[in-house]
Amino acid sequence: MTEAPVGKHLNLLLQTDFIVAEAEKFILQRKAEIYQSLAASIQNDLLLCYEEAATVRGLQAFQRMKTILSTGVTREVERGMFERAEESMKGHLQDMQKQIPRKLEEDFSSVLGLVFCPWDQLDGKLPGAENNDAAEVPQRRPRMRDAFQQEERETLRKYEKMEERVRKILTASCEKISHLFQLKDMPEYLAYLRDRITTLSSKLTFEPIYIGLFGSSGAGKSTLLNTILHKRFFLPVSGTRACTSCQVQISTCSSREYRARIFLLSNEEWMDEVRSLLAFLETDREADENDCDRDHAVRALQAVYGEGAENRTYDDLVKAKPAITIPHSRVIDLKTAEAEVLSRELDPYIRNLEGNEGPGEGGAALHNQQTRLWPLIKYVQVTLPASDFVPEGVIFVDIPGTGDSNKKRDEMWKESILQCTSIWVIADVERVYGAKAHENMLKEAITACMIGKCSDITFVVTKMDKISREEYMSDHPSAPKDLSTHDAILETKKDLKTRKARAIRLRMQTRLPSDTEVVQKADLVFTVSAKEYWNPTVLTNEETEISMLRDQIRKLCLNVKRNHLQERMREILVIFSLVDVFHTVQLNPGPTLHQDRLNAFVSTKIQELKKTAQSIFDQMDSLLINGVQSAQNSYKKKIENIFAIGEKSKGFHMTLKAVCRRNGVYVSRVFHRININRSLAEPIYAAIEMMFANIFRKQMLTRTSLQAAINEFSTAVKGEFMVFARDTNMNESKLQFLLQETDIIMRALEREILLKKKAIYESLELSIQSTLTPCYREAEKIRGKDTYKQIKSMLAHSIEVEVRQAMFEKAKERMMSQFQELTEQMSTKLSKDMLGMLSVIFSQCDTPVSVLPDLQEEYQDILDMLKNL
Repeated sequence: MTEAPVGKHLNLLLQTDFIVAEAEKFILQRKAEIYQSLAASIQNDLLLCYEEAATVRGLQAFQRMKTILSTGVTREVERGMFERAEESMKGHLQDMQKQIPRKLEEDFSSVLGLVFCPWDQLDGKLPGAENNDAAEVPQRRPRMRDAFQQEERETLRKYEKMEERVRKILTASCEKISHLFQLKDMPEYLAYLRDRITTLSSKLTFEPIYIGLFGSSGAGKSTLLNTILHKRFFLPVSGTRACTSCQVQISTCSSREYRARIFLLSNEEWMDEVRSLLAFLETDREADENDCDRDHAVRALQAVYGEGAENRTYDDLVKAKPAITIPHSRVIDLKTAEAEVLSRELDPYIRNLEGNEGPGEGGAALHNQQTRLWPLIKYVQVTLPASDFVPEGVIFVDIPGTGDSNKKRDEMWKESILQCTSIWVIADVERVYGAKAHENMLKEAITACMIGKCSDITFVVTKMDKISREEYMSDHPSAPKDLSTHDAILETKKDLKTRKARAIRLRMQTRLPSDTEVVQKADLVFTVSAKEYWNPTVLTNEETEISMLRDQIRKLCLNVKRNHLQERMREILVIFSLVDVFHTVQLNPGPTLHQDRLNAFVSTKIQELKKTAQSIFDQMDSLLINGVQSAQNSYKKKIENIFAIGEKSKGFHMTLKAVCRRNGVYVSRVFHRININRSLAEPIYAAIEMMFANIFRKQMLTRTSLQAAINEFSTAVKGEFMVFARDTNMNESKLQFLLQETDIIMRALEREILLKKKAIYESLELSIQSTLTPCYREAEKIRGKDTYKQIKSMLAHSIEVEVRQAMFEKAKERMMSQFQELTEQMSTKLSKDMLGMLSVIFSQCDTPVSVLPDLQEEYQDILDMLKNL
């Protein structure tokens, strides 16, 4: 081999300088991250504490936030917050020690490979070139669409710059005002200002957007999520069964590291679970009985306490030392610089190891400390570095299809669904039609639209690559004989979109008004193929529809961020205008007579709104009566259907006891979700849901919509404020404060209604549950021969007795009382907030004008940014 030309040696020297410079730049970047890791770790540990404090409002907000923060910091310090911060910095240092040699080795190997290639044999040609033809350079896979296209990226950058600018303005303004909050015997108007500023300062950052992936076992949720994230095997995947055993939340952030936090059940929550698990082991299994719930109980107890745990009593296990190490903090923190490393470390905690493994694999897993923690895992949070494919601020939630047998995890399951802004119902193409599980999940998603934060539902059909030409031709004899596999898949996709979208809309329209935004949504169904996305053989990248789902995420993200920023700016404008009001109040205080006029008008309008709301809610009464009659006619059939689930299973008596132990609700591994209370209440819900949705709708308002009445109240009050300002020559800053603060009060009222709406809707089921609880308690105690028959007989008889004693009528009255509570809650809150606002406007300000800051310039800056949104 001859030496490479001299020019190549010179190039080697230049390349060396370049590699060293890049390494220095890398170290410089990592240095800042390492330095900041202490603060970042502490910030992450205190995140929940900050979020709780940010929700505080009203009087004494400052003191309440102070208590929450003080208590939260103390708690986290006791749980090892500073020790975790130390470990975080050490972890960053260790990562850098590994990364620098690896980076240098890769870069120098590449350069040396080129310099010392066989030039005499290649005759100066590039490796791979033959017969004077240039070597064929392997085609790179086309760059995938990233999280934001250029125009959208600029819009996002604009929002982020605005948010940063708004935060700086607010912080600087707070510093100008803060000295006033040190005054003794602080006047009411200053306390009002302080509480508003304190609350707003703590919640200025963008709120996360939750997207729930809702699907049954093996539907491909994890595979789809991996593909959306462009991390092919990050979450465990399998083509035949469920792979994730708990709820997993995944998001991206500006950090360079990959992190996972595994949250475990508290000791109290776990011991409650132990009691439930032992209940499944009270009787011996019969020879021909196959009870997955019982097997699960054995595996869970053995995993935590070792062999033979299933034969011990509850009192023994309370005193027993677990056979595995459970961290005192009940949180496991994983951090690494590489996705593959975190994936390997995370896998044992979230992979479903139940049911289908061979004895060797399952047995080996059982003795692994990490995998044996699975019964204790509550949920997992995963954070990835900023991605080109998923915008920051989006949190994906992998939600099990039917809930969880563990009480705490099942409660989280319900809350997670209601927390989501968007819900994706995931279905395998081979099970897309006729599967009851999909119908139940769609039902839960529609309920989330009615009583939760959800405003969007998307149905995603996975594994479209399974469609074969032969099957298509068999189902479509009239299709062209030369039809390709590609065209067969596309035709199937088209047919699926049409038929499934029509079916879903019809289902939605039975519970939601037909003109609701989610019902009218154009892209309701997506048909995707993760396999073709990674290894295209038939479909193009666009035809896999992964990019289309990313488009939807992108648009949702930008819309939510814009709305959030608008709301924050408006709240800041109110605060700044309030400071200006204090100037004018001192220089030109308003007569009490003027305040009395506005107080009287506002109070009158509040009473009118109260009456209107009551008349709107009264529409529910006749519907509830019809629903009660329907429930009385069908309850026997409903309970018989539940009993029929286990007629052929000798293990159903234990499941039925578990249902009674959980007050009528249980998620079985064999029989899925059983909810006696909901089943009995179903006819009443069917009678009221359309009117319920119409009352609480936010778009396309009608006479019977509560929001229309609220808007009418707001318009009337603001109109009176403008008339009053004209009649009394009110200062412009006072008027602007009144108008803007009224909008803030209305939005706060809407948030209160959202929370109350959930309680109202659930009141029917909870009332029935409360009535039947004594019955459940008695049924749970049944032991001995013919347990199933005895429980069945007792439940059927007790329900019949309670129905005769007006169980459904009580549920109806409970819901109507909840509506009445909302009416009173609305009028009380409006009176307090609106009259408090007027009190501030007409208060006598004795603070010298010289110490009150002038925020006109800051006000104008925020106003200009708001206009540019």
